[in-house]
Amino acid sequence: MPRRVGRRIIGGGYWPAGHLLNDLFLWSAKLFWFLAEPSSLLLALLLAGTGLLFTPWRRLGRAAVCATALATAAIAMLPIGQFALKLLEDRFPPPAVLPDRIDGILVLGGVIDGYVIGKRGIPKSLVAAGSPRLDAFLLLSKRYPRARHVFTGGSISLIQGRDTEADVVRRIFARLGVDTTRIIWEDKSRNTWENARFSHDLLKPERGQTWLLITSGRHMPRAVATFRKAGWTGIVPFPVDFATDYELREFEPQFRLGANLTDLSEAVREYIGLAAYYALGRSAALFPGPADPE
Repeated sequence: MPRRVGRRIIGGGYWPAGHLLNDLFLWSAKLFWFLAEPSSLLLALLLAGTGLLFTPWRRLGRAAVCATALATAAIAMLPIGQFALKLLEDRFPPPAVLPDRIDGILVLGGVIDGYVIGKRGIPKSLVAAGSPRLDAFLLLSKRYPRARHVFTGGSISLIQGRDTEADVVRRIFARLGVDTTRIIWEDKSRNTWENARFSHDLLKPERGQTWLLITSGRHMPRAVATFRKAGWTGIVPFPVDFATDYELREFEPQFRLGANLTDLSEAVREYIGLAAYYALGRSAALFPGPADPE
Protein backbone atom coordinates (compact mmCIF):
# COMPACT_ATOMS: atom_id res chain seq x y z
CA MET A 1 0.00 0.00 0.00
CA PRO A 2 1.30 3.50 -0.73
CA ARG A 3 2.04 5.62 2.31
CA ARG A 4 1.02 9.24 2.73
CA VAL A 5 3.43 12.02 3.58
CA GLY A 6 1.68 15.33 4.13
CA ARG A 7 -0.90 15.68 1.36
CA ARG A 8 1.00 13.82 -1.34
CA ILE A 9 0.84 10.14 -2.16
CA ILE A 10 4.25 8.54 -2.61
CA GLY A 11 5.51 5.02 -2.98
CA GLY A 12 3.41 2.12 -4.16
CA GLY A 13 3.15 2.64 -7.90
CA TYR A 14 0.43 3.07 -10.46
CA TRP A 15 -3.06 1.72 -10.20
CA PRO A 16 -2.63 -1.99 -10.97
CA ALA A 17 -5.91 -2.41 -12.89
CA GLY A 18 -5.38 -1.75 -16.55
CA HIS A 19 -1.79 -0.65 -16.02
CA LEU A 20 -0.46 -2.84 -18.83
CA LEU A 21 -3.11 -1.53 -21.23
CA ASN A 22 -2.27 2.04 -20.26
CA ASP A 23 1.43 1.37 -20.94
CA LEU A 24 0.61 -0.11 -24.32
CA PHE A 25 -1.56 2.91 -25.13
CA LEU A 26 1.24 5.31 -24.16
CA TRP A 27 3.80 3.48 -26.29
CA SER A 28 1.36 3.25 -29.21
CA ALA A 29 0.46 6.93 -28.91
CA LYS A 30 4.11 7.99 -28.97
CA LEU A 31 4.87 5.79 -31.97
CA PHE A 32 1.75 6.91 -33.83
CA TRP A 33 2.48 10.58 -33.22
CA PHE A 34 6.07 10.13 -34.40
CA LEU A 35 4.66 8.91 -37.72
CA ALA A 36 1.61 11.21 -37.92
CA GLU A 37 3.21 14.53 -37.03
CA PRO A 38 2.97 16.86 -40.05
CA SER A 39 6.73 17.49 -40.18
CA SER A 40 7.38 13.74 -40.10
CA LEU A 41 4.88 13.16 -42.91
CA LEU A 42 6.44 15.87 -45.06
CA LEU A 43 9.93 14.51 -44.50
CA ALA A 44 8.83 10.93 -45.20
CA LEU A 45 7.10 11.99 -48.42
CA LEU A 46 10.15 13.95 -49.53
CA LEU A 47 12.56 11.10 -48.80
CA ALA A 48 10.29 8.56 -50.48
CA GLY A 49 9.92 10.76 -53.54
CA THR A 50 13.64 11.43 -53.75
CA GLY A 51 14.37 7.72 -53.52
CA LEU A 52 11.89 6.90 -56.27
CA LEU A 53 13.65 9.33 -58.63
CA PHE A 54 16.43 6.75 -58.99
CA THR A 55 14.09 3.86 -59.76
CA PRO A 56 11.78 2.95 -62.64
CA TRP A 57 9.02 4.72 -60.67
CA ARG A 58 10.65 8.14 -61.05
CA ARG A 59 7.38 9.69 -62.28
CA LEU A 60 5.82 8.74 -58.98
CA GLY A 61 8.88 10.16 -57.24
CA ARG A 62 8.50 13.50 -59.04
CA ALA A 63 4.85 13.59 -58.06
CA ALA A 64 5.76 12.95 -54.40
CA VAL A 65 8.46 15.65 -54.39
CA CYS A 66 6.09 18.14 -56.04
CA ALA A 67 3.32 17.29 -53.56
CA THR A 68 5.75 17.86 -50.68
CA ALA A 69 6.79 21.23 -52.08
CA LEU A 70 3.19 22.35 -52.60
CA ALA A 71 2.10 21.17 -49.14
CA THR A 72 5.07 22.93 -47.52
CA ALA A 73 4.28 26.15 -49.39
CA ALA A 74 0.61 25.97 -48.38
CA ILE A 75 1.51 25.46 -44.72
CA ALA A 76 4.01 28.34 -44.86
CA MET A 77 1.68 30.81 -46.58
CA LEU A 78 -1.78 29.94 -45.23
CA PRO A 79 -3.10 29.99 -41.63
CA ILE A 80 -4.14 26.33 -41.72
CA GLY A 81 -2.84 25.60 -38.24
CA GLN A 82 -4.29 28.81 -36.83
CA PHE A 83 -7.73 27.99 -38.22
CA ALA A 84 -7.59 24.46 -36.77
CA LEU A 85 -6.43 25.77 -33.38
CA LYS A 86 -9.06 28.50 -33.31
CA LEU A 87 -11.86 25.94 -33.57
CA LEU A 88 -10.46 24.26 -30.47
CA GLU A 89 -9.71 27.42 -28.49
CA ASP A 90 -13.12 28.99 -29.17
CA ARG A 91 -14.94 25.88 -27.95
CA PHE A 92 -14.61 26.78 -24.25
CA PRO A 93 -14.10 30.55 -23.87
CA PRO A 94 -12.77 31.95 -20.57
CA PRO A 95 -15.52 32.61 -18.00
CA ALA A 96 -16.83 36.16 -18.17
CA VAL A 97 -17.43 36.16 -14.41
CA LEU A 98 -15.77 33.85 -11.91
CA PRO A 99 -17.90 32.18 -9.22
CA ASP A 100 -18.02 33.84 -5.81
CA ARG A 101 -17.02 30.55 -4.24
CA ILE A 102 -15.29 27.46 -5.55
CA ASP A 103 -14.29 24.23 -3.88
CA GLY A 104 -11.08 23.55 -5.74
CA ILE A 105 -8.62 24.58 -8.46
CA LEU A 106 -7.11 21.94 -10.73
CA VAL A 107 -4.16 22.66 -12.99
CA LEU A 108 -3.05 20.03 -15.49
CA GLY A 109 0.57 19.15 -16.08
CA GLY A 110 2.30 19.68 -19.39
CA VAL A 111 3.99 22.91 -18.31
CA ILE A 112 7.59 21.65 -18.14
CA ASP A 113 9.38 21.12 -21.44
CA GLY A 114 11.74 18.20 -21.01
CA TYR A 115 12.34 19.16 -17.38
CA VAL A 116 14.91 21.73 -18.54
CA ILE A 117 13.50 24.31 -16.15
CA GLY A 118 13.66 21.88 -13.24
CA LYS A 119 17.22 20.78 -14.00
CA ARG A 120 18.75 24.20 -14.73
CA GLY A 121 16.72 26.40 -12.39
CA ILE A 122 13.95 28.88 -13.05
CA PRO A 123 13.85 32.22 -14.88
CA LYS A 124 12.93 35.49 -13.25
CA SER A 125 9.25 35.06 -14.00
CA LEU A 126 7.00 32.16 -14.77
CA VAL A 127 5.67 34.00 -17.80
CA ALA A 128 9.17 33.98 -19.28
CA ALA A 129 9.22 30.23 -18.70
CA GLY A 130 6.17 29.85 -20.88
CA SER A 131 3.99 28.69 -17.98
CA PRO A 132 0.63 30.48 -18.24
CA ARG A 133 -1.03 27.51 -16.52
CA LEU A 134 1.14 28.01 -13.43
CA ASP A 135 0.62 31.77 -13.50
CA ALA A 136 -3.15 31.31 -13.60
CA PHE A 137 -2.96 28.69 -10.86
CA LEU A 138 -1.02 31.01 -8.54
CA LEU A 139 -3.32 33.97 -9.21
CA LEU A 140 -6.49 31.94 -8.68
CA SER A 141 -5.05 30.34 -5.55
CA LYS A 142 -4.64 33.79 -4.04
CA ARG A 143 -8.18 34.75 -5.04
CA TYR A 144 -9.61 31.55 -3.52
CA PRO A 145 -7.35 30.79 -0.54
CA ARG A 146 -9.86 28.42 1.09
CA ALA A 147 -10.29 26.24 -2.00
CA ARG A 148 -8.34 23.02 -2.50
CA HIS A 149 -5.35 23.69 -4.74
CA VAL A 150 -4.34 20.73 -6.89
CA PHE A 151 -1.54 20.07 -9.37
CA THR A 152 -1.91 16.89 -11.39
CA GLY A 153 1.03 15.67 -13.47
CA GLY A 154 3.41 12.75 -13.20
CA SER A 155 6.11 11.57 -15.54
CA ILE A 156 5.67 12.10 -19.26
CA SER A 157 8.61 9.78 -19.86
CA LEU A 158 8.22 6.03 -20.22
CA ILE A 159 11.56 5.67 -18.45
CA GLN A 160 11.00 5.23 -14.74
CA GLY A 161 13.15 6.78 -12.04
CA ARG A 162 13.04 10.37 -13.28
CA ASP A 163 11.58 13.30 -11.40
CA THR A 164 7.88 13.72 -11.99
CA GLU A 165 6.50 16.98 -13.27
CA ALA A 166 4.93 17.54 -9.86
CA ASP A 167 8.41 17.31 -8.30
CA VAL A 168 9.76 19.96 -10.66
CA VAL A 169 6.83 22.34 -10.24
CA ARG A 170 6.98 21.99 -6.46
CA ARG A 171 10.65 23.04 -6.51
CA ILE A 172 9.78 26.01 -8.72
CA PHE A 173 6.99 27.08 -6.37
CA ALA A 174 9.24 26.66 -3.33
CA ARG A 175 11.85 28.97 -4.84
CA LEU A 176 9.11 31.51 -5.49
CA GLY A 177 8.12 31.43 -1.83
CA VAL A 178 4.87 29.51 -2.34
CA ASP A 179 3.72 27.32 0.55
CA THR A 180 3.81 23.98 -1.25
CA THR A 181 2.29 22.14 1.72
CA ARG A 182 -1.05 23.77 0.89
CA ILE A 183 -1.05 22.19 -2.55
CA ILE A 184 -2.24 18.66 -3.22
CA TRP A 185 0.23 16.94 -5.57
CA GLU A 186 -1.05 14.15 -7.79
CA ASP A 187 2.16 12.77 -9.28
CA LYS A 188 1.23 9.46 -10.91
CA SER A 189 -0.71 10.53 -14.03
CA ARG A 190 0.94 10.40 -17.45
CA ASN A 191 -1.86 11.64 -19.70
CA THR A 192 -5.17 13.50 -19.51
CA TRP A 193 -7.19 10.38 -18.77
CA GLU A 194 -4.99 9.56 -15.79
CA ASN A 195 -5.10 13.22 -14.69
CA ALA A 196 -8.87 12.92 -14.44
CA ARG A 197 -9.08 9.43 -12.90
CA PHE A 198 -6.26 9.69 -10.39
CA SER A 199 -7.30 13.15 -9.22
CA HIS A 200 -10.86 11.92 -8.79
CA ASP A 201 -9.70 8.93 -6.73
CA LEU A 202 -7.45 11.16 -4.63
CA LEU A 203 -9.85 14.05 -3.99
CA LYS A 204 -13.23 12.28 -4.08
CA PRO A 205 -15.17 15.37 -5.25
CA GLU A 206 -18.85 15.53 -4.33
CA ARG A 207 -21.73 16.39 -6.64
CA GLY A 208 -22.66 20.03 -6.28
CA GLN A 209 -19.08 21.21 -5.82
CA THR A 210 -17.42 23.68 -8.20
CA TRP A 211 -13.93 23.10 -9.55
CA LEU A 212 -11.90 25.41 -11.79
CA LEU A 213 -9.97 23.47 -14.43
CA ILE A 214 -6.85 25.14 -15.84
CA THR A 215 -5.22 23.98 -19.07
CA SER A 216 -4.35 25.31 -22.51
CA GLY A 217 -7.26 26.54 -24.62
CA ARG A 218 -6.57 24.04 -27.39
CA HIS A 219 -6.54 21.19 -24.87
CA MET A 220 -9.66 22.25 -22.97
CA PRO A 221 -12.26 20.33 -25.05
CA ARG A 222 -10.52 17.00 -24.47
CA ALA A 223 -9.75 17.83 -20.83
CA VAL A 224 -13.34 18.78 -19.93
CA ALA A 225 -14.80 15.74 -21.69
CA THR A 226 -12.31 13.43 -19.99
CA PHE A 227 -12.94 14.83 -16.51
CA ARG A 228 -16.70 14.52 -17.01
CA LYS A 229 -16.28 10.91 -18.15
CA ALA A 230 -14.16 10.18 -15.08
CA GLY A 231 -17.01 11.29 -12.81
CA TRP A 232 -16.28 14.96 -12.20
CA THR A 233 -19.19 17.40 -12.01
CA GLY A 234 -19.25 21.16 -11.58
CA ILE A 235 -16.17 21.70 -13.78
CA VAL A 236 -15.64 25.36 -14.76
CA PRO A 237 -13.13 25.61 -17.63
CA PHE A 238 -10.42 28.25 -17.23
CA PRO A 239 -8.46 28.09 -20.52
CA VAL A 240 -5.08 29.81 -20.86
CA ASP A 241 -2.09 29.74 -23.21
CA PHE A 242 -3.96 30.73 -26.37
CA ALA A 243 -2.14 30.45 -29.70
CA THR A 244 -4.69 32.32 -31.84
CA ASP A 245 -4.69 36.05 -31.21
CA TYR A 246 -6.37 37.48 -34.29
CA GLU A 247 -9.40 36.95 -36.52
CA LEU A 248 -8.71 34.99 -39.67
CA ARG A 249 -10.29 37.73 -41.80
CA GLU A 250 -7.41 39.99 -40.73
CA PHE A 251 -4.83 37.51 -41.97
CA GLU A 252 -2.15 38.76 -44.35
CA PRO A 253 -0.18 36.15 -46.33
CA GLN A 254 3.43 35.86 -45.20
CA PHE A 255 6.06 33.15 -45.11
CA ARG A 256 5.94 31.58 -41.61
CA LEU A 257 6.87 27.94 -42.14
CA GLY A 258 8.23 27.26 -38.66
CA ALA A 259 5.43 28.95 -36.73
CA ASN A 260 2.68 27.62 -39.00
CA LEU A 261 4.04 24.09 -38.86
CA THR A 262 4.12 24.27 -35.06
CA ASP A 263 0.50 25.48 -34.98
CA LEU A 264 -0.57 22.71 -37.32
CA SER A 265 1.24 20.06 -35.29
CA GLU A 266 -0.42 21.24 -32.06
CA ALA A 267 -3.83 21.19 -33.71
CA VAL A 268 -3.36 17.78 -35.31
CA ARG A 269 -2.21 16.36 -31.98
CA GLU A 270 -5.38 17.53 -30.27
CA TYR A 271 -7.73 16.32 -33.01
CA ILE A 272 -6.05 12.91 -32.96
CA GLY A 273 -6.38 12.91 -29.17
CA LEU A 274 -10.08 13.76 -29.38
CA ALA A 275 -10.70 10.95 -31.85
CA ALA A 276 -8.67 8.43 -29.84
CA TYR A 277 -10.35 9.30 -26.52
CA TYR A 278 -13.79 9.07 -28.10
CA ALA A 279 -12.96 5.69 -29.65
CA LEU A 280 -11.61 4.40 -26.32
CA GLY A 281 -14.68 5.57 -24.38
CA ARG A 282 -12.74 8.21 -22.46
CA SER A 283 -14.96 10.95 -23.85
CA ALA A 284 -18.70 10.98 -24.52
CA ALA A 285 -18.40 13.30 -27.52
CA LEU A 286 -16.15 13.44 -30.56
CA PHE A 287 -15.92 17.24 -30.37
CA PRO A 288 -16.93 18.18 -26.80
CA GLY A 289 -18.65 21.46 -26.05
CA PRO A 290 -20.15 23.38 -23.11
CA ALA A 291 -23.66 22.03 -23.76
CA ASP A 292 -22.63 18.38 -23.37
CA PRO A 293 -24.16 16.66 -20.32
CA GLU A 294 -21.94 16.04 -17.30
